[in-house]
Amino acid sequence: MASATSHNPEPQAPQTPQATPPTHLRLDASALSDALDAIAGFVSEFEPGRYSGEDAARLVTWFTRAERLCAAGKTLAATRAAAANCHQTTGQRSAAHWLAGVTGESVGNAVELLRLGETLGSHPGVDEAYRTGRLSPSGAKAVAGAVAVNPNSEGELLQVAEGDTLSRLRDRCLRARAEGRSKTDAARVYEGIRAARHCRTWTDADGAFRLDARLTPDAGAALLSSLSAESDRAFRRARAAGIRESRDACAADALVTLVAGRGIGVPDQTTSAGRSKEGGCGTGDGTDDDAGPDCHVPEPKATVHLRVDLDALRRGGVGDGERCEIPGVGPVPIEVARDLMGDAITDLVIANGVDVTTICHLGRSIPAPLKTALIERDAICVVPGCDVATGLEIDHWMVPFAAGGPASLENLARLCSHHHHLRTHKGFRLDGGPGDWRWRPPAAQKGPGGPSPGLAVSADRDSRSEAPELFGGE
Repeated sequence: MASATSHNPEPQAPQTPQATPPTHLRLDASALSDALDAIAGFVSEFEPGRYSGEDAARLVTWFTRAERLCAAGKTLAATRAAAANCHQTTGQRSAAHWLAGVTGESVGNAVELLRLGETLGSHPGVDEAYRTGRLSPSGAKAVAGAVAVNPNSEGELLQVAEGDTLSRLRDRCLRARAEGRSKTDAARVYEGIRAARHCRTWTDADGAFRLDARLTPDAGAALLSSLSAESDRAFRRARAAGIRESRDACAADALVTLVAGRGIGVPDQTTSAGRSKEGGCGTGDGTDDDAGPDCHVPEPKATVHLRVDLDALRRGGVGDGERCEIPGVGPVPIEVARDLMGDAITDLVIANGVDVTTICHLGRSIPAPLKTALIERDAICVVPGCDVATGLEIDHWMVPFAAGGPASLENLARLCSHHHHLRTHKGFRLDGGPGDWRWRPPAAQKGPGGPSPGLAVSADRDSRSEAPELFGGE
């Protein structure tokens, strides 16, 4: 790429300022080309085995930064090219089709990228964070969308964006949108979702049946609650029978069971080997789980959890810092919450109501009000960076149950099975508390003189001397 700087030896007379900035003020695009050539040269010769695990992990962060910076540059450049109608010179039907052809991605992704580029000028904070690599493209889209509805949320969202997973950031953006909407706007958005609801099915290239649905949050919560209850029951039956099925597989079987009308309490039909005819999760052990067709097992009620601030409930709208949402699903309008409150299968957590922190129980069982509060507080695994929301286990994280630890809100936390196993058997430790959880591997607990937190020292650390010097040295 030619340099944007002129090197004409002849003296130049002063010129009248033009709309295009003078060449000496433009960025030298050839420097970008040189940087790309350097990256290409490194990657083409890159031999990962010559680097320690610690240095390889550091390279991942560098490549991630480069990836984000390139994505920001691409967004800005593509938005300018679209505004200049460059797609018309090649006969493309739209700027998005042109961009999809250049990047090899879908037209839908191209539309979202161009939409992001168009909004950056209206949100300086998001623009700066995106340009400096603090936000990924997905994170920038989520934050920009929330800030468009709730401008006051920009600072807070950008502050937590770097430390949050994408899933948690999107949850925060959903809350920010809900806080920024008036009662009328919330009702309009809800009705828009309801009007566009759908359930579509198709067969993919492998011949598998596929399904996609779009539902209102309350309808989705009711479906998810029933599906989770049936899926958990199927998962336990499979494990009891020694069948190793994933939770996703059991959820698929549970969906078929529910939609086919057999209900949560109706036993599966199983083969002689104990596996259900749908492909998993039957036991065939002679218990009531596999009783005959004339046996009726009472169907347990699936519960929808609703969390709402008392002031918002009284006022009829959500204000700054307030919530009205279904944990694991998302915000709902106050009017929808009021409708759900009349449902006998709804567990309600009112933020300024009964102080659940005063509920304490010395046995292993968890009182229902305390369990409801715990589910609302720990909707996902509390370990930072983990977004698992299914199959969570309740852990006495401060004082173990065996040591007399009480079943109180401050002593309990919900962990996924993986992190619960690491904490119980592998020496990992959970510190901090709600809003400030910290996960400490065994090496990070040795204090001065031990390995640095989060860094695993490679057994072949000396091999770094034979690798290209990336981190300084002579």
